[in-house]
Formats: sequence, structure tokens, C-alpha cells
Amino acid sequence: MLQYVDSITRWAKTSPIFKRYTIPQSQREIYKTISGTPHLDQNYSVFGEVIKGLNVVDSIAEAPTSSLNRPLKGVRILTVRVME
Repeated sequence: MLQYVDSITRWAKTSPIFKRYTIPQSQREIYKTISGTPHLDQNYSVFGEVIKGLNVVDSIAEAPTSSLNRPLKGVRILTVRVME
């Protein structure tokens, strides 16, 4: 398996001040009851919800990816509709 290593990862392995993040127990309970994706926390923002057009989401998920699970070509959201 290919392991992705960058300068931040190298620094974390040698730094005396680096502390590995652990998900707090209260947040673990939320994941168990409401759901969530722990590995995305602190890295990505949830900015909406798909209520129509899941075929578009499926086509994004089917985009070819590299060995690092990144799209080979950029995927852009060109339009959105804000609903209240």
C-alpha cells in the first residue's frame, strides 16, 4: 500500500510538541447516534445537503482517481440553488 508522506507528516513524527488528535467521548456518542465522518472533522466544512440530483453526486463519486484517492481532473460545482 502506498503511504502518503508530506512535510507535515514528517514534522509530526519528529516534533516534541506534536500531539495526536483523539476524538472526545462526547463527539463519539454523536457519531454513534446521529452519524458523522470523524476523519473529515477539523478539515472540511459541511455547507449543504443534496435533496435532489443525487445522480450528480454519483457521477462525482465515479470520477477516476489517483492512488491517493484524489480526482485525476478537478471536480467543480458550477451552480447551486439556495432553499430556505
